[in-house]
Amino acid sequence: MDFNHITTILLSGASISLGAFFGALRSKIFASRNKTKLHYSFYGFSILLFVTSIIFLCKYWNDFFSPNWFGIIVLFIAILSSLALFFLTKKFLVIKDTFHTSELDPIINKFTESADRDEIKLFGGDLNFFGNTPADIDRHPQYSSLRAHQFRRILILCEEPNDNSKKIRYGKILHDMPQTELRFYEPQKADLKVRGRIIKINGSIKLLMYNRIESKVYQALETDTANSNGALYSNIWELIWSLAIVPTAEQRQEYRNLYLG
Repeated sequence: MDFNHITTILLSGASISLGAFFGALRSKIFASRNKTKLHYSFYGFSILLFVTSIIFLCKYWNDFFSPNWFGIIVLFIAILSSLALFFLTKKFLVIKDTFHTSELDPIINKFTESADRDEIKLFGGDLNFFGNTPADIDRHPQYSSLRAHQFRRILILCEEPNDNSKKIRYGKILHDMPQTELRFYEPQKADLKVRGRIIKINGSIKLLMYNRIESKVYQALETDTANSNGALYSNIWELIWSLAIVPTAEQRQEYRNLYLG
């Protein structure tokens, strides 16, 4: 067995091993709900392969364009596969986890549409993600979708309104969806920057959770209750809901009256 045969065998083995490694790495990336930097391995390999191919193309230009068709084919396969790997990694393996509110609307509405209609739970803050004024709220896609689905119970954890503009916002929600139950937590003691929804699909609990980074910018969090973090958010909801302040009937009516003018 000469050196060329040994080299061919080693290259074949290395190709198989590398393919298996990147296959396992791809599975690891897809299995993780959290943003990781594992995809940089694909970027690095694709860039290395592309640069190496271009160097060989420049250095052995005359040799490649002699009657060595096999070498030409291998070279262009290497270039095309490196480009394909780079762009496919960007499209499928880079996990987007930061969203503007407008990007969240179709995601949240699709999630809500899949829910059982008995009950939905919201982490709401001061509820300005629906809009600041009644007119804004009426135009908001998330609000229109939530109202249209006619849940029997809508449970919202939110801040207690401390001015009339917020009370009007709350009053509109209570007027439009009287099945809504509000409970207030105290952000001064426990600032819940989490926003999202908890639903049931065929009796199984599902979550769609986001962490508020800044105004109208959110970062995706765990959504699977089979994961310990997902189960934790579900339990946090139940704990805070049980401890939160229940508005009186007089408060609820005050909010409605302010909205109705």
